[in-house]
Amino acid sequence: MIVAQLSDIHADGSGGRLERLDKVLNWLKPMRPDALIVSGDLAEAAFDKSYRAVRERLEAVGCPFFVVPGNVDDHGDMRQAFGARFGWPSDRPLNVVGRVEGLRIIGLDVTVEDGHYGDAAPILDWLADELSSSNEPTLIFQHQHPFLTGIDGKDRNTCHNGDRLAAVIEAAGDTVLALTCGHVHRPMFTRFAGRQATMAPSVTLANRLRLDGKESAIVDPPGLLLHHYVDGRLVTHVVMVG
Repeated sequence: MIVAQLSDIHADGSGGRLERLDKVLNWLKPMRPDALIVSGDLAEAAFDKSYRAVRERLEAVGCPFFVVPGNVDDHGDMRQAFGARFGWPSDRPLNVVGRVEGLRIIGLDVTVEDGHYGDAAPILDWLADELSSSNEPTLIFQHQHPFLTGIDGKDRNTCHNGDRLAAVIEAAGDTVLALTCGHVHRPMFTRFAGRQATMAPSVTLANRLRLDGKESAIVDPPGLLLHHYVDGRLVTHVVMVG
């Protein structure tokens, strides 16, 4: 099965951001994904209009989809647009759980009100209960990264209490296959809690790569991740839609 991951759409009521989203989705649709996840920052302005436009486009893909908020999302308007679909009873936290062809998908709202960083602490008890309820293979997604990226200036806004999040994941044994996120607008791959950890490229403009004081002049096109799950194995592919 294929789980597609988009991140950081940053819809703002203008046509340009949605054109980039359309470009990515037009590439994706022939792949006929079994599920689609969006790891935050769906919109940054004109929230009501932007969420309706994004929701319509996600629905048109024709598969189950799941979203969590990012640091620039408006929780109230996001709940208005997606709350009936995910059964959100309040504006915080906007966690999601779904099951697609034997794979459980858990989306964590690790955002902090008025903060660009995240914090896993408020949802850890909920996550532990959810993970203990079943031994189904599970993919976890969230917005802010709980691992260091090494990118100059970007690790000020990680997901705090990542060590406690890792402990909850480790306690679940082999249940959790991987954790994936967004937020930094660049694709990357590492390990977290002894498992595969990935970050999706952004739909909106990418951040330049800055490592050890050196900066790339390349500005990447929009992109996405494809998580391919078969026979208990998860392999992640990065696709840039130039």
